Amino acid sequence: MKRIIAIVLCLILAGSCLAVLSACGKQEGESAEKTFKSGVWAVVENGEETGATYTFTDSMKECSYDNGTTAIGFDYEIQGNDYVFHMGAADDNTTANVIFTDDDNCTVAWADRGVTETLKYIGEADATENTETERRMIINSEPVVITAKESFDNAGVTELICDATETYSFTKSDDSTTWKVFVLDEKFADGARYLAQAQEPALEGDGTLKIEEGKYIYILCSESAFTGDAASEATLTIDYAVADDEDITPDRLFTKGVWSASVDGKIDTYFIFDDDANGRTERADGTGGTPFTCEQNGYDAVFHFGSADDVTNAKFSTGDNTGTFEFADKTVVYTFEAVADADPATFEVPAAQ
Repeated sequence: MKRIIAIVLCLILAGSCLAVLSACGKQEGESAEKTFKSGVWAVVENGEETGATYTFTDSMKECSYDNGTTAIGFDYEIQGNDYVFHMGAADDNTTANVIFTDDDNCTVAWADRGVTETLKYIGEADATENTETERRMIINSEPVVITAKESFDNAGVTELICDATETYSFTKSDDSTTWKVFVLDEKFADGARYLAQAQEPALEGDGTLKIEEGKYIYILCSESAFTGDAASEATLTIDYAVADDEDITPDRLFTKGVWSASVDGKIDTYFIFDDDANGRTERADGTGGTPFTCEQNGYDAVFHFGSADDVTNAKFSTGDNTGTFEFADKTVVYTFEAVADADPATFEVPAAQ
């Protein structure tokens, strides 16, 4: 009986020792089982909030990250000593080492980026606030500049929403960085970093695009932009496209305004556009004209003169301002020239000289 009691006491003592050793093995302030307090955590640098925030939930799901321009959702889980974040998509696995100094402060070391962030709890999330922020692409007099660092901080992608139907130019700052521009009708449902696998880019690198108001624009920056300090300075600048005066492309031609259309050097017809899709023609000899609608697609266009049943295809050159119109009974090649300071609403055909 004494021997049985002695064995039981030894087992109890052994268990106690293991518990003490286990406690001693953890570093001060570190807990691989600690979840983030529900609410908003600010990213802090040198004691100052940067404007970027993480919003965590008690369930560890439906969290969000907002860098001030774009927001992405994520879930996270704890696997052993690692915190695994699913940024934007369930199959994304972004590993981080998280050390809590107390309930309201921690550091997050992102293993895949080599970046460590300091987070500070700043309060409960506003239940009525929409964590999906929208960055509107409003250029006006200032171009939009996307930086490689901005893309890197947001999993390699920047989301914009086109604020006005215009032709935009995209200019990269160096040849070592690849930029891909995607234009979508709707917000991309999956993690934006998977765009390249699901969609074809509308543009890669320098060039111009005509983009309609309300379209979603996603700009992906290549990983090569983050290989060094110099590369991280790479930028992509978005501005209004300025056409060469000697090269009137369809994107410039078919906007609000008036254009003369000449045949063999003599003005035959005036094309008067109320906007980029509707207008009317007026014959230069004053014998009348026809209303039309117009569907544009790059250097090609389809006109419906008089009614939707009429289909007149037009193809434009890139260098001499000419358009070839395939009418039902004939083919006509027009040379276009903008009529300066002409108002479509009040324009009248000049009297014959």
